[in-house]
Amino acid sequence: MTSSQKVSVAGMGCICACGHTPESAFEGALRGEAYFAFPVNRVESTYTSKFPVFMVPPDICAAKPADMTFSQFFFIEAAKQAFEQAGISPRQLSSKRVGVVVGSSVHPSFHCFEIYKRWKHHTLTAQDVTGLKNYLATPLAPWVSRFFGFKGPVQTVVTACASGTDAIGMAKNWIETGLCDAVLCGGTDEISESPYDGFIRLLVSTPQKCRPFSKDRTGINIGEGAAALLLVNADTAREFHLPCHGYVLGYGNACDGFHPTAPDPQGTGLQQALTFALRDANVQPQDLAFVNAHGTASQANDSAEAVAFRAVIPDVAVWGSKGVTGHTLGAAGAVEAVLSLQALNKCILPATVGFTMADEKLGLTPTMQTVPIAKRVAVSDSLAFGGCNAAIVLEACDAA
Repeated sequence: MTSSQKVSVAGMGCICACGHTPESAFEGALRGEAYFAFPVNRVESTYTSKFPVFMVPPDICAAKPADMTFSQFFFIEAAKQAFEQAGISPRQLSSKRVGVVVGSSVHPSFHCFEIYKRWKHHTLTAQDVTGLKNYLATPLAPWVSRFFGFKGPVQTVVTACASGTDAIGMAKNWIETGLCDAVLCGGTDEISESPYDGFIRLLVSTPQKCRPFSKDRTGINIGEGAAALLLVNADTAREFHLPCHGYVLGYGNACDGFHPTAPDPQGTGLQQALTFALRDANVQPQDLAFVNAHGTASQANDSAEAVAFRAVIPDVAVWGSKGVTGHTLGAAGAVEAVLSLQALNKCILPATVGFTMADEKLGLTPTMQTVPIAKRVAVSDSLAFGGCNAAIVLEACDAA
């Protein structure tokens, strides 16, 4: 595929625990630094003194407007960064077919949680009814599209923790099929009571910092944040003299439906998703610089992922970036896409923060130190509840 046919990334934005821009987030990943704290002011739970999480720092959260949820605020801020990096305003794209695809796991279902609790206790008020109507009227993608004044197609993707990856893949397909000239895509999710308590009660959360693929791993830390990518076709890039920060080459998706919450131990669906993505990108495993793994540090997830990697992309370097972001749920795939493009463009692959010792049962050892990379293509994958699996292939901006 020539560069004139590729779907390019004109701009990116990112807000998460290890940084509030793509550049600072990647620097945080390199240094192994992130905001990790107890969510005492954000979640009402008996667990908040026991299970810390990766959070967007309070000084950034303090800027949230009263009429936005944190998920909305995070994505809008990331999108503004993407437009700024692209050197274009949303208004300049008014003549173009601009779509919006936003992935989220928690926000579409649970940002009216307080109303639900009052309904359960028969204490609803008239104001709650108005709030519920507003909730039903503001699914993420249409809300984002209206915020920026776009009139193209919209889709809120809710495939649990694969949502962000699926959103980017769908955006790529919209451009390649001619449905859109440009698509604002990505994912967003916030720390809230339901996922916080839910993962603890599933017995997969840990009170320590997570240790992806490590033999002594004890579970996941949830996180929050957002990432946005402005994808464009070649004609739009030329017309507006847009920069290129990389390409989305391939996308694969497969749902094996193995279990409501547990992954297939053989990684069957993930193997298919990876295979489809590589085929779509016309890329071979030996072309890959690395895979940015889902790497939640749960026993079952890391094991299933290792099986799939051995089957489809053996001998490819594995990076687990959740050691500095936490598991950002529906935002995870988008955050990891931005971090992966940063790594490709800077020719540097960070260490997997939290990894301490190899697990012989996994048959893989992730990056243990920062290393230079020469290859210009990588894959990022996501696993999710319900057996959802997704993968995207990314290429550096200066690749031939």
